[in-house]
Amino acid sequence: MTALADQLLENPPISASVDAPRKYNRAWSASLLGLDVIMFVGSAYAAIRIVGFFNHNVPQEYQVYLSAAIFIAIWLLVFERVGLYRQSFALSIKDEFYCTVAALSVGILPQLILFTLVPMISTSRLALIVSLLFSIVTVGSTRALAHAVRNAYARRRPRRVAIVGQLDRIETVAKSLNLAAGSHVMKFEWDDVDEAVERIDLSQDPQLNGITWFREAQLAHIDEIILTEILSPELMPHLLAVADRNRMKIAFAPPRLKRQAYDLSFETEGHQALLVPSPLRACRPPAKLLKRIIDVIVASIMLAIFSPVMSIVALLIWLEESGPVLYRQERVTRGGEVFDILKFRTMPMDAENATGPIWTQQGDNRATKLGAILRKTSLDELPQLFNVLRGEMSVVGPRPERPVFVELFRSYLPRYDERHLVRPGITGWSHVQMRRGIGISDISERLSHDLYYVENWSLFMDCSVLLKTAAEFLFHKAP
Repeated sequence: MTALADQLLENPPISASVDAPRKYNRAWSASLLGLDVIMFVGSAYAAIRIVGFFNHNVPQEYQVYLSAAIFIAIWLLVFERVGLYRQSFALSIKDEFYCTVAALSVGILPQLILFTLVPMISTSRLALIVSLLFSIVTVGSTRALAHAVRNAYARRRPRRVAIVGQLDRIETVAKSLNLAAGSHVMKFEWDDVDEAVERIDLSQDPQLNGITWFREAQLAHIDEIILTEILSPELMPHLLAVADRNRMKIAFAPPRLKRQAYDLSFETEGHQALLVPSPLRACRPPAKLLKRIIDVIVASIMLAIFSPVMSIVALLIWLEESGPVLYRQERVTRGGEVFDILKFRTMPMDAENATGPIWTQQGDNRATKLGAILRKTSLDELPQLFNVLRGEMSVVGPRPERPVFVELFRSYLPRYDERHLVRPGITGWSHVQMRRGIGISDISERLSHDLYYVENWSLFMDCSVLLKTAAEFLFHKAP
């Protein structure tokens, strides 16, 4: 414990940022929709024909088209609802493929139910499964390719942003934006906004050439102008009209309004504009109830599947060490409450008697021979399914930390407690985005990933994490 505190004192972690969701413009959304439709149609047609050929059963033409149209429509609806035409959570080309497969997997269940209840509209449930397999290849590949094309375009045409306002606020906003590498940023100091606005005569200067920063932003072909001060409402309509003609977006970034663990919505009451904070979606009662139901279902299914493996592992641990099979350790869950996490024991019982709590990193040689194998394959985590059923953990969420380390980290990272707004998980967003066995210097990055998950949570995001975790477990190829 003392050694860890000394490391933090020598190299204190600082807040880190991770990539924000990439929002699509209308043209890109339309392009993705067009690509998906083409791939879905091709996959559906090929699946129906192939299954019909091997079954020697050629369905009627109207049935083929109706069945194909229904499952294409359902998949497109699922893609739209989970946000695949609005933004991308994928941080890499491989992530884009995982996200697509997760959405396809979500969309298959309602189709199977529909075609089972109304068999007259389906050519074959087997054709649906084959269509899913074709779509994983075609839609997944084209979306991964589109991700690469978009990245290449972004590198060739980096985002151009102008920040306008008081000098100290400009620097604060520039740091908070977390702009992608290569972005071009222009900074315009404007100390007294109200006085400058009063000098503007729209009748004499309809193109706003008298505003130095606005004129220079036009000449530099800026994509977005971000102001640290709120402009006069009388100027805004004209400013927006001129900016729109120059294909520029106007935004306001008051330094004290930052993304934190709450949502902000814009409302109007009478002639007054209101910014209304509200709890994050992950913290609202309907979301918590839905996530809890899914946790119980998934944990029960996984226990049923892995119970033989868990029995064998328990026997091997007992034979190797002749001691307790399960290891209990205090961890922090939602709301800062402490619980006992369950794991298969991978170290000797006296591993921390002399040292006290130690931060586990890569190269830790305290594990037994069997324990090293269990850690490498993540089989030591399986007993945490019981923690999920008891309501102490979730299947997906930030990884739970020991109370002694929580106390240390919260003193260096002010937002550390916000990761406790949701239940911790067996796997999580930071778990699949970072390598295992991270060091102290990586704590701030892990926190950023955890906060990103809390702020952007959705069931689709959980599905993507589970899929990537499964790939890591089976192939050891996920990061």
